[in-house]
Amino acid sequence: MNNPISAVDPDGLLEYSVVFTDRSLNHMSQPFQEVMREISATLKKVYNSSAVVIIPGGGTYAMEAVSRQFATGKKCFVIRNGWFSYRWSQIFEAGNIPSEEVAFKAQL
Repeated sequence: MNNPISAVDPDGLLEYSVVFTDRSLNHMSQPFQEVMREISATLKKVYNSSAVVIIPGGGTYAMEAVSRQFATGKKCFVIRNGWFSYRWSQIFEAGNIPSEEVAFKAQL
């Protein structure tokens, strides 16, 4: 099979994302790991931190992570101000996360 990229890490898996592009870096490849180390070092410096956590995922993944971390078993207030405000309610309901949800629609 001809590789669409000439600089493929031979130690990494020869798989490519079919969702985004055939040129994405494999998360097990050396180039990807180097980039992640650089990003981590930069974040530590910028935020004056001894440790950072990078969680790869889409917007819904981030919203669910925040919901589970801060809203589990608590009363939540959702302001309806756009499309993604409805996504909060979907995530809450699907995961049975808060004890109660109150939603208000913003008036413009």
